[in-house]
Amino acid sequence: MVLFQSVLFLVLGLALLIATYRSLASGFLPFGSNGFKGRLEIHRSERPFFYWTIFAAYAVAGALLAGFSIALLLGFAHPLPLR
Repeated sequence: MVLFQSVLFLVLGLALLIATYRSLASGFLPFGSNGFKGRLEIHRSERPFFYWTIFAAYAVAGALLAGFSIALLLGFAHPLPLR
């Protein structure tokens, strides 16, 4: 279970970090669903404060997930309970 959780959290953390990094070139971050209109995108040119807030949140969450997964692999953290 430790291996599964660590790989899952590592993939999710790296995916968040990659999305954050790619947003620097593209100028937008995906931010969930927008109903039938497709996905909600936060554009840097339209809403800069909200973009940078979400950018920081994605970067911190990705780093925490990746760090927690590495701590799980090395035995410094306990796996999440199944119940």
